[in-house]
Formats: sequence, C-alpha cells, structure tokens
Amino acid sequence: MEIAKLAISGWFSRALAVAARLRIADVLGDGALTHTEVAARTETDPDVMLRLLQMLTVPGVVQRDEEDRFRLGESFAELRADHPLSQRHFAILAAELYDDAFGELEYTVRTGKSGFRKLFGEPLYDYLEHHPETADLFDKGMVDLARPVGMELARQHDFTGAGTVVDVGGGSGGLLPGILLSNPEARGVVADRASVCERGKAELGSTIPPAVPGAAEIATRISFQPCDFFAEVPAGGDRYLLKNVLHDWTFDNCVRILRTVADAMRRTAEDRPAGAAPPRLLVLEPLIEQDIDGWRAMFQMIACDEGMLGLDEQRMREALDAAGFEVAGVDRIATGHKVLDCLLRTGQ
Repeated sequence: MEIAKLAISGWFSRALAVAARLRIADVLGDGALTHTEVAARTETDPDVMLRLLQMLTVPGVVQRDEEDRFRLGESFAELRADHPLSQRHFAILAAELYDDAFGELEYTVRTGKSGFRKLFGEPLYDYLEHHPETADLFDKGMVDLARPVGMELARQHDFTGAGTVVDVGGGSGGLLPGILLSNPEARGVVADRASVCERGKAELGSTIPPAVPGAAEIATRISFQPCDFFAEVPAGGDRYLLKNVLHDWTFDNCVRILRTVADAMRRTAEDRPAGAAPPRLLVLEPLIEQDIDGWRAMFQMIACDEGMLGLDEQRMREALDAAGFEVAGVDRIATGHKVLDCLLRTGQ
C-alpha cells in the first residue's frame, strides 16, 4: 500500500491545485456547505465536485460532517486567498508548472541537465519572460513563500538603525512587509529584473493582505529598482537581503551575484561619514544539509541553473569568502532558513 499511496500522490497535488484555482477554500470560508452548494458557487459539475471534495478529504484539505456538508480543514486555512499567510498561489504553481517539469526527472538524473529546459525549450526565468500569465502566478507564489519568512526574520534579527532595506531578487516584494511592519522608520527597495519590478509595482496593493495592520501605509514605503544582479544592484542600503536567490544558481554564479552585492555595499560605505554603521548582508537559504533536504536540491537541478547541486553551509561560506565577505553570525528561523549575517571583509 505504501508504494501505491506514493505513486498516486501527484493526483492529490493536482486536486489541491484545482481546489485553489476554484477558490473552494474561500467558498467554504468558516462554514460548511454541501457539494451542490459548492458546485453552484464555483460554476462546476455537482457530481464531479462531489468526487473532488471526497478526494480532498483524504489528506484533510476538507472534512465531511454527518449532514454531508464539507468544511475546510483547520490545517489548510492558508489555502484561502484572504489569509494573511496565504499559500494559494504557490499551491497552484507547485502542482502545475513545477510538477510538469518534474515529469523530466529521469532526464535530469541521467544527464545532470535541466528537465525544465528540456520540456519547455528554455530556462525557467526566460520562460517566465515569454509567458506573462505564468510569470504572474510565479510572482504571487513567491510572495506566498516570502511572507512568513519576512515576519520570522523581523522577530529574530535586529533591524534597529536600518533605514533602507534592499531585497535583491525580491520579486514582487513579499519579504519586505513583515520587516517594515516591525520597523516603522524603515523603507524597502526591491531590486529585480525590469519586468518583475513592473509587475510588482502593479500588484503591490494585493501583495500585502488587507488583514496586515497598516497595509496601505507599508506599501508607500516599498519601491522597485530594476537591475541585473549579475551586473549591478543599487547602493544606499543598510541591510541587503538575498532570500532563496543563491540556491537557484551554480557556485560560480553565486559568487558573481555576491560580488555585485559587495560592490553596492562598498559604494554605500564609501559615501558615508567615518564611524557610520557599515551595511550588512543577510543571506537566507534553506540549505541542503540533511536527507530530508534532498527533494529541494532535486527541484533546483530540474528547474534552475544547470550544474546546480545544492549548497550546504560550508559551501555557502566559501562563496561568501570568494566574494569578499566575512560571516559575522549564523541563525536559523522557524521557516527552516539559515540566516548568514555578513559584513564586507576588512580591507576590501
């Protein structure tokens, strides 16, 4: 039975994506409805909706009561679009685009090359540039993942005196609101590709859920700066952030990105008076250090930069050292990310 359960598990991820697309979690809300009521509100076939809901009871996405009504499972509240830590878009992204790419797993295992590139004919980020609807879903999925990280980072890292926080490769700005919420004097800058920044500006209002206190005010403190992080990122930051960026790239490309950030930090320090606090870099990565991390490394090999094998802490330290950084401290936050707090090496 264990083999059978694992073999059909992909069917359930697809069912979850359909539920997310149909907004079934939002339709159910805090109440309970019959399958015909859910079908009517989602404009779907009631008989097939019954089977979908029954299927979703297996992993606990929904629960069925004695009156044949369905309610959202407590552990799946984040499937709701209005949840402050919603995971709705990431559920769709992972179960659709990413799962499609995983169909080329055997190719990646045999060759060491990107299954995503084989399937779609181009690397992930090039594909997103050419498919706007998918790019929009990707951006929103990354926001889903970034929100809880920003909140946890704000709890554990002292941002006192950090007037400007630059999120390099920050997408639509999902990491910054949690930090700015806890630091009302700070402003945030998202540095990413021009197309990403354009979409981020347009979607910023929805990036910060209305349930977040002061959502509208926080949005006024976030700006977008188009850049190519292999060439240049904006100077002027007190904290630079790299979250889930480096794990997309080979070791050599990681060093290239880090050197670009180091250059921005160096220019920042040179423009400040003697004795001013130096800028710092926070690298946030779910590093590959245990067997349970292997699935994440496999995804990176399928979907990301060819030759990417995953980074552990030692390898990350080596990349930072090669780029001119010294690691001042290492912490772990509740999302599983390690946070490497870095300064420019003295004399750089």
